[in-house]
Amino acid sequence: MSQPLVAAVLIVKDEAAMLPACLASLARVVDEIVVHDTGSTDGTDELAAGLGATVTRGAWTGDFAAARNAAAAAARADWVLALDADHRVTADPVALRARLTGTDADAFRIQVDDAHYASPYRQPETRLYRPAALSWTGRVHERLVPAAARGELPASVVRLQHLGHHNRPELLRRAERNLELGRVMLDELARGSDREAIARTMLALGRDCVAAESWQQAADTFETLRDLFPGSAEWTQATDCLARLVLARGYDKICLVLVGQLRDAGAPEPYCDWLEAQALAHLGGSDEAARLLAGVTEVVDTAGRRRDPAALLEMKALVGRLRSLTVADR
Repeated sequence: MSQPLVAAVLIVKDEAAMLPACLASLARVVDEIVVHDTGSTDGTDELAAGLGATVTRGAWTGDFAAARNAAAAAARADWVLALDADHRVTADPVALRARLTGTDADAFRIQVDDAHYASPYRQPETRLYRPAALSWTGRVHERLVPAAARGELPASVVRLQHLGHHNRPELLRRAERNLELGRVMLDELARGSDREAIARTMLALGRDCVAAESWQQAADTFETLRDLFPGSAEWTQATDCLARLVLARGYDKICLVLVGQLRDAGAPEPYCDWLEAQALAHLGGSDEAARLLAGVTEVVDTAGRRRDPAALLEMKALVGRLRSLTVADR
């Protein structure tokens, strides 16, 4: 039997409701499917086996990287597509194999469409990799190491839809779980000297605080990161997160200050214009807000996340209405 080229590898726990559709989306896309169960009580493992997956089992240790590495170890393929049960895959199998055969890259970023309940967005994630060359690290928000040669596959070849944030209760549940793991991870890192890992973990922790709707904890985490790691990529992203946080809480003048800092740090001008326009609109400056928005065609934040185009259209329409009201009052 020839060596499988691509394996879909999942880590799961109590995903009987989500798993069938995920596995169905993999038909003809991959050569094998490995499902690593970390302690399901709803029959997920039996369901996966009945759907044709190779099932492995292991105890949950509070470490996503360890679980992903254990799952990948059971795959026989040259390439692993790392998934969760709440992913849905769309791919061109022929084009995918053409891209993977003979490439010098050890990993590929692919487009992920996140069905966030409040504001959908799109971002590239490294989900396809050679298990012989890379492995996972990090208790939560795990990543692949080392920083080997990586390419990017167009959405026409393969893309993922992520449903995990599609409703608020599920997002809150996941955020609380991630906060617990993130705090443990930060405590562990604090005993070492890897400043880049500490900054990266603090940024993720702040974002999880936002997702958990712990606003003050989020603000404190972002501010601490900004104090400790000036000039870093994490500083820029923390400033971005903080600007959006204070904007949502009604602190528009503070948002304007932070946007100025983002501009000085070299953040994308259209994104800064989008943030500034929202704050100005809240403060009564609809004319200036409209001028800024006129040049914005898409919203891409400092982490590379592309926001739903509908959000930009809605903001432009709202500013237009505010201008009309202002003119009528003159």
